[in-house]
Amino acid sequence: MNKMTRGIWIAAAILAGVSARAQAQAPAPAPAPVKPFPIAYVEIDGDPRYEPLRVFERLVLKTRDRPFAGAQAGIEDAAPLKRVTGADFQLRRMTLKKAEEMAPEVIRAIDSGVAFFLIDAPAEAFRALAAAVKGREVLLFNISAPEDWLRRDLCSAEIIHAMPSRAQLMDGLVQYFVFRKWRDYLVLQGPSPEDAEVTAAFLRSAKKFGARIAAHQKFITGSDPRQRESNNPALLSAIGKDWDVTFVADSAFDFARDVSYRTVRARPVAGAIDLEPAAWHWTWEHNGAPQVNSHFGKITGGRKMESADWAARTAVKIIVQSALRSRSLDFETQRGFILGPGVFDGDKGLAMSVRPWDHQLRQAILLAAPYSVIASAPMEGFLHRLNELDTLGDDEAETPCKLSR
Repeated sequence: MNKMTRGIWIAAAILAGVSARAQAQAPAPAPAPVKPFPIAYVEIDGDPRYEPLRVFERLVLKTRDRPFAGAQAGIEDAAPLKRVTGADFQLRRMTLKKAEEMAPEVIRAIDSGVAFFLIDAPAEAFRALAAAVKGREVLLFNISAPEDWLRRDLCSAEIIHAMPSRAQLMDGLVQYFVFRKWRDYLVLQGPSPEDAEVTAAFLRSAKKFGARIAAHQKFITGSDPRQRESNNPALLSAIGKDWDVTFVADSAFDFARDVSYRTVRARPVAGAIDLEPAAWHWTWEHNGAPQVNSHFGKITGGRKMESADWAARTAVKIIVQSALRSRSLDFETQRGFILGPGVFDGDKGLAMSVRPWDHQLRQAILLAAPYSVIASAPMEGFLHRLNELDTLGDDEAETPCKLSR
């Protein structure tokens, strides 16, 4: 190597070293800015669905908690994804004095830039709300109303139902009965409109899966001996024929607690008590559920996760996942992913997705006794040509709602 060549190599090495040191000393590129991403949680103050269920003033049968903590759990789960998604997911809690305020307040929030809402309200509140938001760039997640007419008749393109419908819940319950070869049912129906809706869903499911109704009895609450033929489980169950399961529809939860061990035949009780279909139960132990329950317990100081809590958490999770997996914070892109190819994990085993015809979230249904999940529906042997979760609730041909057309 001559002197000139050697000099060139030495100069190149010096320049390379200077360049390397300059690169090492250069500041790293600034991370992409993180944008606030609001998710509104809308509730009504004084919602009667969250009043404790009492028999006497001092005897509380059930306490009922609002599912805001479920949404908080979803937001906390999203925190590690802030840099990846470029979004800082934030909850805006909107507590309204009455249902009539919901539609105008939601419109104001939309105009301020909110596109995703978790709606915790009675079913009737959705009528005005659906009309107000029709055609707007918004998705409302129903997290607590199971009424079937919301899916069938209201049929809003702007609403996604994270809470399972009554049809899904009752189909899951009857599938389990039929799977166990329990096909004959004694139905005991309470006096409230909700009891009538629950009973109608159960009767529809029984017909759908080829089961039979041994007797359909209507009861009244109270202990007046003059009305014992309508308030006594033994007399109501003296039907002159056998049956496999006693189904009770009792939203007040007063009569239901007296049914077990008081029918004329020793038969399992389901519906309002003993074996209940649910979106979630605190004893579910599979598919990451222990971690979900533990996290929720830490947020709430030990409260057990209920179905509406799960629906709120899942709604937030769907919104976050749509941003992550579509790699976009654009509303139309996220909406297209959620209502299109998006599949989501609900910690219940089978992958969830939104039905295109009525925007009900496909999901497994847990069949829960007070201290154990007995089974998860759909049950083995209940088949569907496309998705076995569509054996639960309204399949496309079974509903008048046709949002996909």
